[in-house]
Amino acid sequence: MAFTQAILKQCWPRWQQHFSPETRLRLGAVPLAVLADCPSDVVGRYLSAAELEQWSGFHLKKRRTEWLGGRLSAKWAAAGLLNKAEMDWHSLVIQSEEDGRPYLAAGVRPVAPFISISHSGHLAAALAANLPCGLDIQQPDAKMHTVKKRFATPEEEDLLTAALPQSFTKTEQLTLLWAAKEAVRKMVRISPLLGLLDIRLLAGHGGRSTPQEPLALTFTASRQQECQTNISVLCFFTDNLAWAMACPMLIKLS
Repeated sequence: MAFTQAILKQCWPRWQQHFSPETRLRLGAVPLAVLADCPSDVVGRYLSAAELEQWSGFHLKKRRTEWLGGRLSAKWAAAGLLNKAEMDWHSLVIQSEEDGRPYLAAGVRPVAPFISISHSGHLAAALAANLPCGLDIQQPDAKMHTVKKRFATPEEEDLLTAALPQSFTKTEQLTLLWAAKEAVRKMVRISPLLGLLDIRLLAGHGGRSTPQEPLALTFTASRQQECQTNISVLCFFTDNLAWAMACPMLIKLS
């Protein structure tokens, strides 16, 4: 988890400018390679009995590793907000709603904080916050060009091109837009989840899309025109992954 600890320590003063003073969050991340052959006795130190049984039930190694990485990242992030030690991770049970959205539970009841989990490429990551939140990470992939009609309009592509440095490739631009919209749909707590075209990019605000200078994107998200709400998302690239974090209390930049 040293990767995200370093990012938070170095970048939180800059990120805080985009959030309300009440916002509290933690990031957790773990390289999937270190978990690929993790024995059950080690995994059992961090998972509840039910979680360990679920992990053992995955037949595909890739799926088992990604699931474990997401759970460990979320437990680390949640423990940071709750001031819990590593030995308490058994009590931080992560369950999933019917639509797949993860939540932290004590017994059968959800508890604070809110959590969001993502994985892509070599990494699994999670965000925990005292407010509804959404996190998505995405490795740039040329397939974004093939599926862009499912999530991007020409107007949104133009807005993003204008907001990002010229050095960004079209693939990187589309990947960042996909990640940002996924973060929004994870944050907006309605079921079924919003479609990506229900989420519309309105503007980009400064930044170079690095952890130190993140790009703030403003979206509107609703299935009904009269109920639209503006949501801001912090976006950046690091280690060949696009990161997007959504929280309803982000402040729009001037």
